[in-house]
Amino acid sequence: MKRAAALFWLSAWAALFVSAQDYYPLDISFRVGGRTLAFPLAGGLNTPQLNAVDLNNDGRLDLHIFDRTGDVQLTFLNAGAPGELRYTYAPDFEKQFPAGLLDWMVLRDYDGDGVMDIFAQARSFSPFQGIIVYRGFYQGGRIAFERVPFANSEDVLDFTLYNGLKTQIYVSNVDYPAIEDVDCDGDLDILTFNPSGGYIEFYQNQSVEEGYGRDSLIYELADDCWGGIFESGIDIQIGLSSAPGDCFNVQNQEVVERHPGSTLLAFDADNDGDKELVLGDVSFNSVNFLHNGGSCGQAWMDGQDPTFPSYNLPVDLPVFPATFYLDVNNDGKKDFLAAPNANNISENYEVLWYYQNVNTAEQPVFEFRQQDLFVNDMLDFGSVANPAFVDYNADGLLDLVVGNGGYFQAFGERDSRLFLFENVGTASSPAFELVDDNFLELNVFDDYYSFVPAFGDLDNDGDMDILVGETLGRLFYAENIAGAGNPVAYGPWQYNYMDIFVGALSAPYIADLNRDGLPDLLVGERTGNINYFQNVGAPSEPMFLPNSEQAPNVFALGNINTAVPGAITGYSSPIVLDQEGEYVLITGTEVGQLEFYNGIEGNLSGTFNLVTDKMGGIRTGRRSRAAIADIDNDGKLEMIVGNERGGLSGFQTNLFLDSTSPAKAAGRGPEVVLFPNPAREMVTIQLGIPGEKRLELYNLAGQLVLARQWEGEELVVPTAALPEGVYWVKVVAAGVVAAGKLVVRR
Repeated sequence: MKRAAALFWLSAWAALFVSAQDYYPLDISFRVGGRTLAFPLAGGLNTPQLNAVDLNNDGRLDLHIFDRTGDVQLTFLNAGAPGELRYTYAPDFEKQFPAGLLDWMVLRDYDGDGVMDIFAQARSFSPFQGIIVYRGFYQGGRIAFERVPFANSEDVLDFTLYNGLKTQIYVSNVDYPAIEDVDCDGDLDILTFNPSGGYIEFYQNQSVEEGYGRDSLIYELADDCWGGIFESGIDIQIGLSSAPGDCFNVQNQEVVERHPGSTLLAFDADNDGDKELVLGDVSFNSVNFLHNGGSCGQAWMDGQDPTFPSYNLPVDLPVFPATFYLDVNNDGKKDFLAAPNANNISENYEVLWYYQNVNTAEQPVFEFRQQDLFVNDMLDFGSVANPAFVDYNADGLLDLVVGNGGYFQAFGERDSRLFLFENVGTASSPAFELVDDNFLELNVFDDYYSFVPAFGDLDNDGDMDILVGETLGRLFYAENIAGAGNPVAYGPWQYNYMDIFVGALSAPYIADLNRDGLPDLLVGERTGNINYFQNVGAPSEPMFLPNSEQAPNVFALGNINTAVPGAITGYSSPIVLDQEGEYVLITGTEVGQLEFYNGIEGNLSGTFNLVTDKMGGIRTGRRSRAAIADIDNDGKLEMIVGNERGGLSGFQTNLFLDSTSPAKAAGRGPEVVLFPNPAREMVTIQLGIPGEKRLELYNLAGQLVLARQWEGEELVVPTAALPEGVYWVKVVAAGVVAAGKLVVRR
């Protein structure tokens, strides 16, 4: 009974500690190609949607980016002088925006109060595809939002049908609508494709007409063939009607068979008051500019440029481009931007084409500037980023290796590889530089991708070997033949290591989970369970049974499954930490949060305790993968998290490398006596507890670098082969855990 009570309070205390506060972002320098990145840990971009918004009520328009890939929101403060394009990443403002939004969002000031409001896809909170609205206001100098209620059960924008019934304004979750003042009366109207596609519907806001000014959202379907056009999705040319008020004759084309997928941008390109249209389609890489030869009251598209801007460099974005119109360089003139609008099937690095307006605000002319706006200042590896720490050059500083899902290639090919960032900073101030963008040349295996690196001493020779997971669910292995204390030197790659196969998208981690002195394997996978492979070999000859369902292996370690209810995929990605002599497990998930478990010791065939499924309040986008280490030598663990967009984010955790985090309720054990400390050739370890003892020595990444069994009061350990740096010493004796800190110098 006492043990049960103790476990209850242990779990309650751990949950409070791990999840009570959000982790704050790290500011770490990264250099790529000799250039210091402005916001390396902003998380990457794949399908960005850009909107201008004043985040801090200083009168300047800042930048909000919603990325459809992962449904994540990024915020940037405008730091540019007039005519200068310069922003600073400001993640603290992201929490000001509503959580849980999906697919698309548009920021517009519908009520004329000078604060941007949100129009977003309704399926976030409703079974319907339509539009929900949030009103913007300022609170404490920061923008904030509240949901706008409507007179229907789903609180979505609606309109009245011809029979008097009301229904939602339909916007497909794959489309991007235009929300602008189309009829020039001052309130915001809506342009969107009808459910069958092909024709654009014009929902006219009646707020001004009914005497409410701009503060209401009252819509009627004013035109079901706005502009007189028809988009087939088969021909890049849009069908144009012959006269204002007419609708293009489909000529027996089956509109209902048209595939969905269109994006709309409306703006006045010739200063005549009415709105021109830029249209993107899922079938094409280009965008079509449609000139409005009509008026505010009667739109009529009388000309088109299907490869806009044909007078400059046309947009060419595989596949399904969306376009945006905002002033990004502070010159008072709105610029033109284009980005992919399709998840996982389109360009994933050169994803933001920037065209500067080189003419006037009233009659814009766009000139191409770059294809990777903002992306070139982020760490972005295309799709999916999987980080891991290792001291590759034995200088005592932890370096960073990142595997990616791959850069977009034509015809479904992937360019997947490992990237090596050397820590060129100091022990207390890390800084990283890309020194190898094809580390260990893993991309020669062009049938495999989604590489997930893991490092550990599998053969007990004092150096870090490497395992790499991949899309087909097997493992690559390379032995480090350098020896302890030397820069890594890997032998040839071996594919299908130990015949281990977990189905798809293997994500390995190396840890002695059963504490028998032999490193074991934990391998996450696409379905969301975590496979445990116990090392049944010898210290210098690891051996694993390949079938995760054959004892002593465990197919679903801890009964963990990171798939949300009703889903068939979970993308588990485990790592293990030792906290006060007890293991805790952290795993990435498909939804992008981090799950934290304890209750592991002596319970490998049981159910682990889920402390929190939102560790640190982190959600950086789908398919999270964490690497955790003390990279600034302050005793607290830092965390780098990869995501599906191919980017990285960084956080300071509240966990301690020296096991002072309350992952269990008991107080800390006695201190280990270490001398000399700092050590050069050897160190003597003393602990005044009789009987057999187990020594474990960990580097700052939490990787076990040395283990010894011994009896007596002291043990002499050679340190000449260890790289310079800080190590954490743990000694287990008679059920007591003692800890100490060792510094190795030359």
